[in-house]
Amino acid sequence: MHKAASRKISIFLTGFILLAWVAIVPPSLCVAGMNELSDGELSSVHATGFSSFTITPDGIDPAISYAKMSFNTMTVSTYTTIDTLKMGYWGTPTKAWDQEWSGVKLGSTTTGDLVFDGLYIEAKFKNITDSSTRQLEYLRIGTPKLTGDISANFTSFSGTIGGTTYPRTNLGTQTITSTGGGFYLSLDRSGGYSFYFGTGSHL
Repeated sequence: MHKAASRKISIFLTGFILLAWVAIVPPSLCVAGMNELSDGELSSVHATGFSSFTITPDGIDPAISYAKMSFNTMTVSTYTTIDTLKMGYWGTPTKAWDQEWSGVKLGSTTTGDLVFDGLYIEAKFKNITDSSTRQLEYLRIGTPKLTGDISANFTSFSGTIGGTTYPRTNLGTQTITSTGGGFYLSLDRSGGYSFYFGTGSHL
């Protein structure tokens, strides 16, 4: 990945996490200290719903498992601009970018923020219980429900929009509108970087 794009994506992801934190923490709780709880206090502590972690067998291939961390109660809204975004420069015999975007806008000044309703991180493993042969097949970061616009000049776009798959396709200057379907960014061991929009269209 181009160094400038990498820095900008790192800044965006950091901002993404900070926005999520600010969204769920009341101002009065933003300053905290360490306090020891008694056994009685600990026994009365109950919490549920904020996050979950699961490891699920594939069901068909016994060597495959899916590890997933979900933050179902987290909602993040953002309007972000990125000059250039590039991911996945590879290929044989010809190298090219999986993703090459410029003039990127996440959200819109006219239609509103890009809204992530729930967040998750999912990893697909082969032989997850065997440290000597364990292999990561893909890593996905996404949301069960994405609403809003992503605009850019998509010189190269790899992924799926509303059921149509585009392999390193020049979409030109477009606005992809997600209407509440699932969304994720995937880094696949064999397929590189791709975006998935469960519902949506591009104009």
